[in-house]
Amino acid sequence: MSQHKVGVRAGLNYGKFSGPLEEGEDYSVSNGFHFGINYTYLLNDILSFRAEMLYIQRGTKQTFVDSSGNAFYIINAIDRSENIVAFGNVDYQLEVSNSYLSIPLTAHLRINKKFEAYAGMSAEFLIGPGARGFVDFSNDEFFFGQSLDHSYGSDMAGSFNTRIQDLLAIKVDGESLTMPKFVGAYYNLTSEQVTGQRFNRVDAKLILGLNYFINPGFYVGARAEYGLRDITNDGMDYSLRELDRNRNLVLRDDTDRSLSLNFSFGFRF
Repeated sequence: MSQHKVGVRAGLNYGKFSGPLEEGEDYSVSNGFHFGINYTYLLNDILSFRAEMLYIQRGTKQTFVDSSGNAFYIINAIDRSENIVAFGNVDYQLEVSNSYLSIPLTAHLRINKKFEAYAGMSAEFLIGPGARGFVDFSNDEFFFGQSLDHSYGSDMAGSFNTRIQDLLAIKVDGESLTMPKFVGAYYNLTSEQVTGQRFNRVDAKLILGLNYFINPGFYVGARAEYGLRDITNDGMDYSLRELDRNRNLVLRDDTDRSLSLNFSFGFRF
């Protein structure tokens, strides 16, 4: 039997972020996919080592709902040079889908002809951070809804989708304002507040998995992955719930980790 094996693997991921939450905020499970190639070195019939290179999507569904009337929203109007802070009710729904280049290194223990267990770690490099969703805001004066179209790596402060010309018209304290319907990741922020992108570029995972071999070359498997690093940039992780006494955004000094469960099928040659 050859000591060297190459293979391919593909499948689906189910994951979420885990970390401290504000009142009204929640993280729930979203899905994505992965695919890639691998190389296995067989030390003997029982123990082997594997290196992989994968494209993988990771994310979460983030929601924030506050019906107290005290929630804030920063209005960046097209026809006004300064942003306006409004207070009312907020319904914020966002599905984050970040793309990574993942390089796992794992040790595999062959239990019998059908099963192998494995464990290891991976280094992950963010290559495509993005999200889609919406926000609805209402108070005694007005109501509006905006679509969230976030590209965290390329969006600029105050950015919105100029290709889609849908606009919103509202009145704030008697002043007529025009707002874009589709807004970017940093639409509510000034250039001084945008000090990077929302998500850190490098992550690491602890891996634990199990494969079942249908035949010597084809298998199905499941693996759990636990994030070891804070995936959010502390300099861009703002509270959705509170402002300081001067109505400035408040940074959250907390740790958000990525958790996922992956199901895949693979071929080994």
